[in-house]
Amino acid sequence: MKYKILDSLGIPTELSLDDNIVHWLMKIGECRPFFEEHLGSPLELDLLRKAKVRAITYSNQIEGNSLDEIKVDGVLRASSSPNTEAKEIQNYHDALMFVEELAKDKRAVTQRDFCDIQRLVTAGLVREDQLGRYRTICVSIANAEKDNEIIDILPEPHFVEEAMNELWLWLEETKDRNPFIRAFAFHFIAVAIHPFVDGNGRTVRLMQHLLLLKSGEKIASFVPSETAIMRTRDQYYFKIRQVKKMNSLASIIEYLAKCFYESAVEATHDGRELLASAHKLSPTQRRDKILKYAENHGEFTISEMQQEHQNVTKRTLERDLDHLIKNGQIIAIGQNKGRKYKHR
Repeated sequence: MKYKILDSLGIPTELSLDDNIVHWLMKIGECRPFFEEHLGSPLELDLLRKAKVRAITYSNQIEGNSLDEIKVDGVLRASSSPNTEAKEIQNYHDALMFVEELAKDKRAVTQRDFCDIQRLVTAGLVREDQLGRYRTICVSIANAEKDNEIIDILPEPHFVEEAMNELWLWLEETKDRNPFIRAFAFHFIAVAIHPFVDGNGRTVRLMQHLLLLKSGEKIASFVPSETAIMRTRDQYYFKIRQVKKMNSLASIIEYLAKCFYESAVEATHDGRELLASAHKLSPTQRRDKILKYAENHGEFTISEMQQEHQNVTKRTLERDLDHLIKNGQIIAIGQNKGRKYKHR
């Protein structure tokens, strides 16, 4: 047998493609044009920022973190992580940034990269000897929403290293298959192995994201499928159990494809709302937003204001700021490129 350990553990590796999976892949394809149309546009940065906040929020909520999108955004703007939940958020942000850098590298993803993602996800949250290393103890999958109810018992630790070696062989041998099917299948196989003491789910979801980006699927940058997984978390765990019982990857691939599509639809809807909102804002509304931002953030630059108003030109924002300065509502500090602004 090619994958002796994975087979012995009852972890299927055959990529499945049935009518239901094809249906969701086609639906995902229908979402691509909206994002491709706005690549390089002012809207792109706003969509990317929203996607990051949602990915960080809901991937951590799946594991029991209680912070919502607004609180996560606040943590990301802060300079410190005052508690465990905030630390989980900051860690995930750091790991996501690392993944996006890896995506730009032309070399294949390695097990070391995978371990480094886990290291970033769990930094400061687990013992030093559990960072970026495969586990040497027995673990199980638990549902954080239901008092850590045991979902599945995982392979004994002495199988982990060889199982991961087989998984990386599988990655190489499936590199020409459909990127979504491959990434979703990897998601399940890695979860089934559960190679780390902690941070498995978050690390695997980041790895799914990385595999899609490496394959050229730019839509993945805009679509945090964690949102749909979080909403159907019980079904997520059910599908994990079902795959092993049926010895087929089809159900989990279909589920993850459906989640990706639903999240893509949501991201598209958000994008259209942002476009409509930007076009409808009057000068007074824009200036009110600038004042509110100044009240909440202290000093800011024109570049930071551009990030908050992705679909407004720099010149328009400069005129708005000049108006607020003349009215005595905003103070300008410094000159030219180094100029900053703050609420009076």
